[in-house]
Amino acid sequence: MTMPIEVERDQIYLPVTINGRQYRFKLDTGASQGVIYDDVELPGLKELGFIKSEDAIGVSRQVTTVELPPITLDSLTISGFKVQRMRRNVVRRGEDGIIGFALFHRGLAARIDTRARQMTLTDRKAYFRRAAGEALKNRLKWHVPYVNISPFEGTTEEVLFDSGSPLLYAINSRSFVQMQASAPSVESQIEGTTFGSHAIGHFGSEHSHQITLLSLDSLKWGGFKLEEVHCNTVQGGSHIGAPLLRYGAMIIDPFRKQLVFQPYDGLTSCIVANRRPDVVIVEKEGKAMIGMVMEQGRAWQAGFRHDYVIEKVDGEPITFDQFNSYRWVKDQEYEFTLRLPIGILTTLRALWPLQFNQK
Repeated sequence: MTMPIEVERDQIYLPVTINGRQYRFKLDTGASQGVIYDDVELPGLKELGFIKSEDAIGVSRQVTTVELPPITLDSLTISGFKVQRMRRNVVRRGEDGIIGFALFHRGLAARIDTRARQMTLTDRKAYFRRAAGEALKNRLKWHVPYVNISPFEGTTEEVLFDSGSPLLYAINSRSFVQMQASAPSVESQIEGTTFGSHAIGHFGSEHSHQITLLSLDSLKWGGFKLEEVHCNTVQGGSHIGAPLLRYGAMIIDPFRKQLVFQPYDGLTSCIVANRRPDVVIVEKEGKAMIGMVMEQGRAWQAGFRHDYVIEKVDGEPITFDQFNSYRWVKDQEYEFTLRLPIGILTTLRALWPLQFNQK
């Protein structure tokens, strides 16, 4: 069957019907099972006990596992689908939960086409056998798909295909150091370093660390090249994320254990030239904190610095969740009350947006 999908900020959303009511679930191939958020009203959940869960930055927590009532995707009904019950890490309107890679463990192959806003699902093992494209064998680790790509000439790295990530590519800091030592081409692609935190997982934000800023000549998925890719190192695992699907459709074929990338218009390369955000907001003790700020960017010029915590906007106290759902007005000036690492408060006035990268 072929069903419509929604695409918002590169994220893929599936209309899911449960108990006659429609919900909106994000498709996240980086999650093994899935998630139902604890503020979503959904009768008929069956609690199955606790499980240890690890998020994208490697933080583990014990969470409740539940079985959903039968879920319907277009004309397909699935029973016995298990997910984790969690609080939201970032407030997103219209997102009720996550469907993970477990969808494809049920003997379903898929083709995801974000340009056409549709996904095809099939249980026919031969359906995608002759599909053209750049096929990479995937290896399941922790029940999610890993493939080998090439970020630098003469290198390969095993990365997670993570449709839940808003980053085109992120490289683990330790993996980067190993490549830096073995591949001469790496040095010329380093733009600089900074200090801070960038990634947000289900259970919090990564700790501050040195971040290497990179401008890749090309990032290769098989024979397809993504050129001029700006990215950086992270503490969590290396992954290639949802923005890849701007440039082609993806076939997930669990029968042949492969992912097939089909570039739009039959191209063999594309220029990405993505802009690095001036500032990244992470969560600290329920507050919005400046995780990383680029020198000479708009936020830096306004006075924002790493580890400053945003306490108020226009005099009103604000939490991390409220900050992410705030109804900002473009080009309007706001007053930000910030708590510095030494504990004192300062006030800045700045125009919105500051190129905030909100996950």
